[in-house]
Amino acid sequence: MTDSDCDEALECLKELAKQYGKELTESDTRVKMIDPMFMTCLGWNEKDIDRERHVHEGFIDYVFSIDGIPRFILEAKKVGESFRIPNSYSGRVYRTNGVIWNDNKIREAIEQAQQYCANSGVNYGVISNGNQYLIFEGFKRGKDWRQGSCVIFRSFEDIEKDFGLFWDILNKTSVKNGSLRQFISEDTVEVKYLSRPIDHLHGGSAVPRNNLSPFLQPLIEFVFKDIVDETQLDLLRSCYISRKQYTEAAADINSHLDVVPAFAKKYKTQDIIQSAEKAGAFEDAYKQLENLTKGAMPKGYLVVLMGGIGSGKTTFIHHFFTITKPAKTLWFYVDFFKVTEEHTKIEEHILKIMIEEFDRKYKNDFIKELSALKMDALTSSIKDVKALFSFLTLKGYTLSMVLDNVDQHSYVDAKYQEQALLVAKRLTDYLGAITILTLREESFFKSAMSGVLDSFPAQTFHISSPNFEDLIRVRINYVIDLLAKSDDELGDIIRNPIAISVSREVVKAFFQIIENSLRSSRRVGREILRFLKDISGGDMRAALYFFRTFLVSGNTDVEEMLYINELDSERGLGLYEIPFHHVLKSIILEHSRLYRMSQSKIMNTFEFNSRAKSHFLNLRILNYLCNRLSYRPPQGRGFTAIDQIMEEGDRTGISKEAIEESLKALVYYGLAQFENQSKEGFDNASYVRTTNAGMYYLNILICRFAYLDLVWMDTPLTDRNTVEELLKHVVETRFPKSPRDIDEKFHRTEIFLDYLGKAEKEELSNRSEFSDSDLTRVEFIPRVKELYEKEKKYICSKRINQNM
Repeated sequence: MTDSDCDEALECLKELAKQYGKELTESDTRVKMIDPMFMTCLGWNEKDIDRERHVHEGFIDYVFSIDGIPRFILEAKKVGESFRIPNSYSGRVYRTNGVIWNDNKIREAIEQAQQYCANSGVNYGVISNGNQYLIFEGFKRGKDWRQGSCVIFRSFEDIEKDFGLFWDILNKTSVKNGSLRQFISEDTVEVKYLSRPIDHLHGGSAVPRNNLSPFLQPLIEFVFKDIVDETQLDLLRSCYISRKQYTEAAADINSHLDVVPAFAKKYKTQDIIQSAEKAGAFEDAYKQLENLTKGAMPKGYLVVLMGGIGSGKTTFIHHFFTITKPAKTLWFYVDFFKVTEEHTKIEEHILKIMIEEFDRKYKNDFIKELSALKMDALTSSIKDVKALFSFLTLKGYTLSMVLDNVDQHSYVDAKYQEQALLVAKRLTDYLGAITILTLREESFFKSAMSGVLDSFPAQTFHISSPNFEDLIRVRINYVIDLLAKSDDELGDIIRNPIAISVSREVVKAFFQIIENSLRSSRRVGREILRFLKDISGGDMRAALYFFRTFLVSGNTDVEEMLYINELDSERGLGLYEIPFHHVLKSIILEHSRLYRMSQSKIMNTFEFNSRAKSHFLNLRILNYLCNRLSYRPPQGRGFTAIDQIMEEGDRTGISKEAIEESLKALVYYGLAQFENQSKEGFDNASYVRTTNAGMYYLNILICRFAYLDLVWMDTPLTDRNTVEELLKHVVETRFPKSPRDIDEKFHRTEIFLDYLGKAEKEELSNRSEFSDSDLTRVEFIPRVKELYEKEKKYICSKRINQNM
């Protein structure tokens, strides 16, 4: 409502005051005074009001609702002696069981109205005799409602004098936005204490990388990154993982999103199903297009390859052109990471990179012929590139342009992606090439919605992420094989001089322990693999990053692993298995001693939302989105309108600003994604969905000991005693380590969980409307505690076995 609405309402109040009579019955009071006050002055409609609703204690005079949710009840009294506010009450806000409780008539009126609140599950009650209003909190689960607040307006003159406040509390729009909770409830009083335990700690500096990292780093840089260098033929041949039928991936309970999106079916998109040597339908289509370019009327053709972030589009392309090797094809690779961000210069940069590609890869094979034709000094002009392509086509070659990561700069400039596609189409037609474009799924959707894809035909393919266990195990085994070679041979292969002889057996033992641990057939291995895969949201590039972090982190206790492995070997117990919580700790902390969310790629889902005054809004939104994964709007499976979440927040008194803050954080850390695929794209987003990472956090990670035991340090806590108690059990800054440290960690985790459990129960008790909403009704901490206790029991049993 605007200021002018408030001004108009004040004029209505003045007119109503003129009609005020001293001797009105209760019925007349309702019809002549209360109905006009709410419907004429305060903006309520007839459909919002339920009169004479029956409850166990009798009939409620009024129930005021918004969107079907009761917001407050009103009990009407006749003008006169039903209750009278003493003239000595000059204040506005009183404790319900304070001085006003001493007046028998007021107490009786409040108690009657409170009974109606309790019986109907409504938090707020209003009592009025036409010109006097008492507004109070009549229902607080788990607390004595009498200790709540009561706001009093003593007369028409008093209301007129402070009409801005009266309006702000009771007009319909204000009530919808949470005015009753803001002005009446104690639970919205400013948080008096908020402190992060880590702010009281010292010694949280970085930890040095583990002792093996100098030997590991060269191997890691070569083996555990994207394979996009065409000179890495042996690595590409040995470590490339073929994508099998996507139904195999879908069998994994969390791989819900890595399939052909619904919106792509219009373009007859095919999933790429490969064998070790064949690229499936993609290869078949390429051969058909190859034949067409050599026909009587050759022309260019477009192929679109889409997939999620880190699904391996780039590696697939390199494998296709270097290992599968289409017959007599020359290919020109343009990575849009290296192309200008200016959409008006896209074509200029593509042509420049293509000439550089030709000079680097092919020029020496044609230098004599090009010199004879005076084409040995080609520029990047469209004329020279056309001449080059015509020459190569006459020599019998099929020419392919690969425009990779075409959508890379689309969020810098809204016109960029559309312009890139138009340029690709123009060059394809003019040069007569087979052009392969790679796009993320959401970028493909954006182009589909704009209509640009409808303006030219293109064969479309979808690629799913490989199985992470296959990907990581084959690379670990590749490293173990490399370690059988001499330093010189190893240095030549990885193109980096390395002196590993003195530590060769130690490094080999380390990788053998990891290879043995990462097995989905074993409980711990299955947990580690799922964590790495799901926390990365299906992005294999991110999963490899996390794996590299674990290998070199100073929080990865290599010496302890090797020591226990040697003991187990002497006992005939086989190779040591890395505990899940050790992997979790190394990846969450990376190279830090203490957890800070701002320095980690792992989100603290219990971060306190200062606008909602809650630790649980992140989890509530995640749960809400997870429950809508089966929805299939045009934007793709699982997307939910942001406005829908905002509206649900309105129904429960959670502000739009609080939800916006939470959504931005969830997307930034990869637990959710906007339909525009930008982590900073909230202002231009309309839809959001959870990711595989978000589902993993909600269902598993928030219940794990290693996660809980780290994030408490950087969680703003509202209870001083809890902070002080937690700080007594900090072991990270104590040296040397003690076997009893684990017990200290269990104890502080339980203190943290008790605090969260109490906070959650208080929220649900104080906010009865939470029980009526899909966004807020779920309670999280009881389940977290239950699963934590099971893991604690398991860890303790393993400790006992290791010490036997």
